[in-house]
Amino acid sequence: MESVSKMDEITPKWGLSKFDPWDNRLNYKNIWTIYREMRHAAPVVYSEAHGGIWCITRYEDVRNAARDFKTFSSHNVMDIGNANKNTAPRVRRLIELDPPEHTVHRKVMQVPFLASKVGEFSDGIRTSIRELLDKVEKNKEFDIVNDIAEPVPQDVLAKVLGFDDESRIKNRELVLRFVNADLETRRERQEELRAFLLEKIREKTENPGDDYLSQMCMSEHDGERFTEAELVGMVQGFALAGHHTSINAIASMLYRLSDENVKNLYLSDSKWRSKIVEETLRLDPPIHLEGRTTTVATTVGGVKIPADQSVALIYASANHDESKFEQPETFLPQRDSLQHLAFGHGIHMCIGMNLARLEMNIILEEVMSRIPNYQLIGEPRDSGMVFGHHMGWEKMPATVSK
Repeated sequence: MESVSKMDEITPKWGLSKFDPWDNRLNYKNIWTIYREMRHAAPVVYSEAHGGIWCITRYEDVRNAARDFKTFSSHNVMDIGNANKNTAPRVRRLIELDPPEHTVHRKVMQVPFLASKVGEFSDGIRTSIRELLDKVEKNKEFDIVNDIAEPVPQDVLAKVLGFDDESRIKNRELVLRFVNADLETRRERQEELRAFLLEKIREKTENPGDDYLSQMCMSEHDGERFTEAELVGMVQGFALAGHHTSINAIASMLYRLSDENVKNLYLSDSKWRSKIVEETLRLDPPIHLEGRTTTVATTVGGVKIPADQSVALIYASANHDESKFEQPETFLPQRDSLQHLAFGHGIHMCIGMNLARLEMNIILEEVMSRIPNYQLIGEPRDSGMVFGHHMGWEKMPATVSK
């Protein structure tokens, strides 16, 4: 797979003291050996980057830390290395909140994504992917990322929030600018997105409709409505999640499915559909890590971490932990991989995981029904590590075989 940087290569041992998720040399080609070296070295690896990061990489340790929100606080630490880069006000998303604030916000935000509700999106997802596949069959050559993986989640998100076509396009443009920003420009890009979302929130507050954004604007807790700042944080969480996580997961799934052995497995029995989805999430998790701050001194695997320290919970490494998954870097849908941490764990487990799974399952079914013999042409281009915490794809050219 193609690297996104022309800088000097980094070795696996670099992660033992200098791991920096904002380093643009990180990519699919080197990240897994770096994580492996870190896992094998110690339960917790200390990095000198950004004033110090304690990196937790093993499955059980990551899982336990994610569950212990009292010791490992999420307050304002979504992006490792982001602190004090700018004095501009920050938009705090759900992932950056602790209880009880987190509990109140999540209760409102999770409504359209509950297992009992997401099925309502099935017809819309199926219609969107069928329209996209009409174009793919006509053009023959296509890009899995831009022509299939990206449009579906964006369409679903727009329908959830009640965005019209113009707003959907503008939201996509601003989200792209934000997630591709570096540490020096991300606050400026965030302000652009914040201003746009604030405009939409004020429109819905003044003229509420039947969409979910209107419901959020009208919602009350303890007899009061959410502030504009709180609503911006909620909607920005939706906007970002709808952009990179589902897109990267869908692209990774279709990449894995391009292998003839995997295709034949699916075609032999559709029962493998959900297994293929879950194994993709385990092997290629869209979110690689989340930040935390220790509220007290604690010990992980015998390693003492002082209070008030930055901690990285590296879910992607945990998903490749040999002590949990046999042959962890091999794509094996036959395994029981439902215990992966692709959606995180504990109170911050991904709010949109039911929708993401639904999108992946429907897209897999439709693609294999319409263009089962699609093939990749050339090497996919990965994004490298983006925004200090996720990795996915920029391009994945393919063709429809006759």
